[in-house]
Amino acid sequence: MSANVADAAQWNEHRDAAGFTLQKPADWRVQSGNPGDIVVSDPQGRAAALVRARVLSPRTELATWLQQHYAATEPGLHNVRMLKVESRSPQVAHAAFDYGSQVFQGRASVIAVRHGDVATLFVAAAAREQFARALPDLTRILDSVRFGAAGTPQAPQRPRDALQFVHWVEPVEGAYSAELPAGWRTDGGLRRTTWNVRLAFSSSSPDGALQVFSGDATVPRMFMEPNATTASLGNREGVYSGPDGIMTLRFQRAEDFGATLARNRFNAQITGTRPRPDLVEIARRNPLLQNRVSAASAADVEFRLADGRVGVLTLTTFGSAVGQVGATWWADGVHGFIAPVNQTATAASALLRMLLSGRENPQWAAGEREHQQRMGQQFQAYMNWSRQLQQQTLEQRWLADDARQRGMRDILGGTVRLKDPSTGESFEAAAQDRYYFRVKGTQRPTALGTDVDAKPVSDLDLTRLLRIGTEVPDR
Repeated sequence: MSANVADAAQWNEHRDAAGFTLQKPADWRVQSGNPGDIVVSDPQGRAAALVRARVLSPRTELATWLQQHYAATEPGLHNVRMLKVESRSPQVAHAAFDYGSQVFQGRASVIAVRHGDVATLFVAAAAREQFARALPDLTRILDSVRFGAAGTPQAPQRPRDALQFVHWVEPVEGAYSAELPAGWRTDGGLRRTTWNVRLAFSSSSPDGALQVFSGDATVPRMFMEPNATTASLGNREGVYSGPDGIMTLRFQRAEDFGATLARNRFNAQITGTRPRPDLVEIARRNPLLQNRVSAASAADVEFRLADGRVGVLTLTTFGSAVGQVGATWWADGVHGFIAPVNQTATAASALLRMLLSGRENPQWAAGEREHQQRMGQQFQAYMNWSRQLQQQTLEQRWLADDARQRGMRDILGGTVRLKDPSTGESFEAAAQDRYYFRVKGTQRPTALGTDVDAKPVSDLDLTRLLRIGTEVPDR
């Protein structure tokens, strides 16, 4: 684009087979698949006017969506920093933001106009140093866009290939619902093991070219940082250390873990990553971790498949240290899409609708809390029983050891320990006889010994004493 606004002689009208017209500089290019996906760019690729149609949930506030979610629907848009977002009415919002990398720094201005569940966005974007000079031309292009018959202004319409959506309910336990494209095939649902409940599903277009997905059942439930204790137990890094999805692995940042996940899941080539600080803040506020997050990261991982389709996978990794003993961490929030290059906007819109409409079934959630509470109570009861059993076993071992030691002392000292079965008293005597008797009623225990099991003196009232350790337990 030149430094000056192009004069009228350099402009011409473009009539597109998709059913729209616009005015543009003669040497600018128009790319469009439908009225909801228009790009008018200068020959150098430094400035562009865009028209985008995006499907929104009826409950979504336009300005909030523009600030938090629009950038994710534009493939290749990196390092977005919102400068201003304002709502001019419930149907109209405006935003300005910077974007790009160290190679290309850009600025954009967006006007969003909402009609029902469709928001039409008019975007003026250019290299940052050229934005002020380019804005008049970009605005003129956008103002000239007409949908339908040439010269007949019309309200922005739903693009002819815009998706229709249906209400999908998770089929296993009815735990979750979302709005997914009508006619698409949806697979997956809730997966449950002893302590792990995981939601993972994907939805694909009839021809299989487009796919949106949420969750990944192959990701371990939890990771444990390797340390001396895990090593002593034989738990090698990268190997499951338990039957319920726990793996020993050092903490990995989202861009690294996500790249590995995309390669393994889709056999994909990674083409780029971008951080997601907004998701990091959400991870740090996780109430289950009680504000003890020691590490957190989130990223979008862009990839390309062997058939030329492209995709984006988003996830978060976060961990919590437990004193000086060790640390655990999780990989969560996995979602993304796959699509041909010219249909990424459609796939991104489907993914956004799925995420915004997702709802947990409150009845299921209440039942799940009760189930987890019962499981916790049963586990606590088991732990108490196990602790008591271990304590009882130790006590019995101690008693047995004491008895053996006393037996050795008796042998070495030439004594025998006796018990009066009528009074429960116990005392010692010289180990000279096999049987012992005691005169009833005597305060001071005196044992009479004999080699036969009969009273040594017939006219005395005697009590047969029992040997401790042989005739009665050594307790």
